[in-house]
Amino acid sequence: MKILIIVPNNNLGGAEQFLRMVASHYHKEHEVSLYFFYKKVEANAWDKLVGSNIKKHLFSNKNEKMGFLKFFSHQLFGNKEEYDYIYTSNVFVTGITGLFLKLGLLKTKKFIGRESTSIFIRYKGLKLMRYKLFYYLGYSKVNLLICQTDVMREQLVSALPFLKTRAHTISNPINLTEMIAMSQKEFTIELPNEYMVTAGRLMPIKGFDYLIRAFASIKDRFPNLKLVILGDGNEEEKLRDLSRSLQLENDVIFEGYVQNVYPYFKNAKLCVVSSILEGFPNVLLQMMSQNNNVVSTLCAGNIDKINGIEVCRPGDVEDLAKSIEKVLMGDTTNNRMLFDTFLEQNDIEKFVKKVENLA
Repeated sequence: MKILIIVPNNNLGGAEQFLRMVASHYHKEHEVSLYFFYKKVEANAWDKLVGSNIKKHLFSNKNEKMGFLKFFSHQLFGNKEEYDYIYTSNVFVTGITGLFLKLGLLKTKKFIGRESTSIFIRYKGLKLMRYKLFYYLGYSKVNLLICQTDVMREQLVSALPFLKTRAHTISNPINLTEMIAMSQKEFTIELPNEYMVTAGRLMPIKGFDYLIRAFASIKDRFPNLKLVILGDGNEEEKLRDLSRSLQLENDVIFEGYVQNVYPYFKNAKLCVVSSILEGFPNVLLQMMSQNNNVVSTLCAGNIDKINGIEVCRPGDVEDLAKSIEKVLMGDTTNNRMLFDTFLEQNDIEKFVKKVENLA
């Protein structure tokens, strides 16, 4: 089979991690082409996908608009391949891919799109109108539209009824084999003896300010505990200022972007997802694979259905602090069996089979 995966850039956010996992699964036995509109970062886990079955095409080092124009030119004058499956996970890319299929600039037997967030909950006004444009441009060519949760599917179908028969809820996959291998890699970074950890882009919707405040409220009861934040972003200085204002400058540790998060999760006293709103946080599954102690806000549908997760309201410092303290003080031994059962049901091999059957 020939698989094409189209990505706006080579960053590794949740949508890109999903597509990389799909590529990693397929390239063991099939030919996989990776199209990147734009090279956003110099090096990350995409570079580890190598082999005779992997073909990478970077369209621009400048920006995504330039990359799109070169992609258009490539399809118009060069690429005449027909693919068995095309995968996307970005509204802009899915809309453009569907339009190219309409115009005959791309050919595939099946087009698989994935929604990366709840667009009709998260955005309003002109920004929402812009997204709607891409839905109408190309989503009619999608054979299967993957929604990460029932809530995501319901809000999407309510706004765009023509997607009702194409949209299906399929939980995010994980690559258990890769997770285990990554967690066992040599780890030389010195960490605090006792710490809780979170991870994600440093942006308001991730709720790290609420987490820092919740951490401050329990610090006197757990004096040796530190908070480790993995990730970078525009909010870093604001979060550092907040930590200083709460006299936590020596207790909140900003590690920046980390390629291998698993050892951090594995050795933590507690892992926390503090987001306000997510499509579904992939990092939650990563945390579950390594640690029995996991707290998450109800930032996405279906999180409350995962046995063993301690949940709390998004944007509520007091509720988050209570959940953290409850897990730190409780016995979570049984969570290992609960988490492993859930994760095994969502392994990438089973996920791909389900997708191919539905498409």
